[in-house]
Amino acid sequence: MLAFSESATINGELSSIWQTAIDAASWSAWDPHLVDSGFEGPFAPGSSGWTILPNTPKSTKGPFTVTKVEHERSYATESAMPFGKMCITATFEPVGAGQVRVGKSVQVHGPFGPVFRLFWLKSMRRDMHHTFAALAQEAQRRAAEAGSNR
Repeated sequence: MLAFSESATINGELSSIWQTAIDAASWSAWDPHLVDSGFEGPFAPGSSGWTILPNTPKSTKGPFTVTKVEHERSYATESAMPFGKMCITATFEPVGAGQVRVGKSVQVHGPFGPVFRLFWLKSMRRDMHHTFAALAQEAQRRAAEAGSNR
């Protein structure tokens, strides 16, 4: 098994960051490493969605299933990979007024792990920090928009 994780402290309120993070249907609107995404239904264990990554055919949707949700604390997803699976856990922890520590832990199970390490590990780790920054920006945008709609 290949395992790695990244984390960062971002500015924003936990509730807004959480709501943005679990709005999987809109991930591609703000996450710079996704071309498209889709999700139907509530963000709950057993629900599923899909993503399309850059440099992949538009018809190549990477399906995932939500396996665990702890409100405003964490969620986990699982995706099939050749001869195995990828499990991702996203975590959210308030660390001070207006700051949240966000993290992603990834496990690649099965013999595809060495191939993943060779071709995608470095860029995925780097992209996580861009995703964390984009999450903070989108959560702040949504919070400001909600405040102006009152």
